[in-house]
Amino acid sequence: MRNVTIKDIAKLAKVSRGTVDRVINNRGNVSKRVEERVMRIAKELGYQKNIIASRLASTKVYKLYVVLPNPESDFFWNIPKEGIMSAINMVKYYRIEVEFLEYNIFSLGEFISQVTKAIECNPDAILMAPLFLKESEELIDLGEKSGIPFITINTELEHKNILSYTGQSSYHSGYLAGKLFDINLNHEDEIIVLNLAHEISNAAHYKAKAKGLTDYFKKHKTKHINVSWYEYDDFLDIEILLGRFRKTQKEHPNMKGIFFTNSRAYHLLDLLDEEEAKEYKIIGFDMIEPNVKYLKQGEIDFIINQNPFNQGYNGLMNFINSFILKERIKEKEYLPLDIVVKENVDFYYK
Repeated sequence: MRNVTIKDIAKLAKVSRGTVDRVINNRGNVSKRVEERVMRIAKELGYQKNIIASRLASTKVYKLYVVLPNPESDFFWNIPKEGIMSAINMVKYYRIEVEFLEYNIFSLGEFISQVTKAIECNPDAILMAPLFLKESEELIDLGEKSGIPFITINTELEHKNILSYTGQSSYHSGYLAGKLFDINLNHEDEIIVLNLAHEISNAAHYKAKAKGLTDYFKKHKTKHINVSWYEYDDFLDIEILLGRFRKTQKEHPNMKGIFFTNSRAYHLLDLLDEEEAKEYKIIGFDMIEPNVKYLKQGEIDFIINQNPFNQGYNGLMNFINSFILKERIKEKEYLPLDIVVKENVDFYYK
């Protein structure tokens, strides 16, 4: 069976091929009545637009800047970058240019500098993880003035100039952690939430996780479980990190659960012996190699996997779908929150 062509549709709709082309490619200047007739006939004939051929014929080159943390400063970011590179390979036949700008995840100044540089290069869009709440909002405002929309991953931020967000629901990940602790802890136990990072007050995703966890225990009151939050901003100094944890232990003798708000659980577990770690129910994030090692050893009880590969992959594809394929994309795409334990972790690897 031969392919249906624009000529076939035009003949049945009693319009020109140019009119059919304007309808199918959403170029306007066609009455609603004619548009509906053309689309109905196209659907009845089973017409499928040759998107690849039409986009290859286009002379426009679409430019995307990707601003992400340098994996050397936090190797979690290798995974979303791999997702982006995989998507680029899938659409290499399109006319796109993708430029990467990286920064040290612990340097706010580098973050501002690299996003500002991306805006000054005037791309069609910028893909980034808005890790710093206040500064990200200001930079997205700046991009809006230049007509540059943002595609965000990993960290959800409300802003009218964000074209799409792909990632976890941080609030629900915290709520999920609450349920896991509730199942595994007893009345009067304590949960200590450790944020191994800087300035939780300026990080939207940490705040959302905090609210999700506390909201769970506000809603479910079958057990009295106290939750306390600590921020260890000097976690790269092993002596300071261990010293602060020992102090926390003394202040909370009923501590039975530890919730790490990011992928850095291994930083502390590197300093504890196996038996001590197993005294606690420990929940962390992300299936990076050192966390998986401690999961298999039974020192981490649960890893909440935020699908960072798909965050990167879907973020890039949202750019393709919106700018090249001219398709409507989801403003928010929440990825599944997988509960990974040592019994199922190997099934996540091919």
